[in-house]
Amino acid sequence: MPGNFEDTRSQKDRKDLDILQGLTILVVDNNTDILFLITHIFESYGIQVITASNTSTAFEIIKQYRVDLLIIDIAMPFDNGYSLIQKVRSLTSPQTREIPAIAFTGSSENKADKKALAAGFQTYIQKPSDLEQFITEVLRLLKVSSQKASSSLATIIY
Repeated sequence: MPGNFEDTRSQKDRKDLDILQGLTILVVDNNTDILFLITHIFESYGIQVITASNTSTAFEIIKQYRVDLLIIDIAMPFDNGYSLIQKVRSLTSPQTREIPAIAFTGSSENKADKKALAAGFQTYIQKPSDLEQFITEVLRLLKVSSQKASSSLATIIY
């Protein structure tokens, strides 16, 4: 079908997307509409999405489940994304401590992007954002995460 998403992708793009199937994203945001939208988008790529509406729930999920990427809103009530990423970065397990993370926020704080990177996020994306840019950045970080996991597994096996 001409309008089919897969038909518009090159062979390389399809192979890249196949690699990402089965990976897991944890999205942390107090806005249920954002959680629903991000879940819908990435599940269409075959990526599992877990959501949390606060940082304490998110931290428990991170400690209990394998997560390949974090998308965290910085400005949330009670506790913020900065404190969550600092808790993650202080964990003892390297696999958990080094999960790639995106600060995805509507915060208009001065120099929020620099503060997010200094806190331990790999990327800062301002809400609202360009959907294509957002998807591209998520897929890029997931590829990096899956390559690290593959090389770690190869090291363990050999």
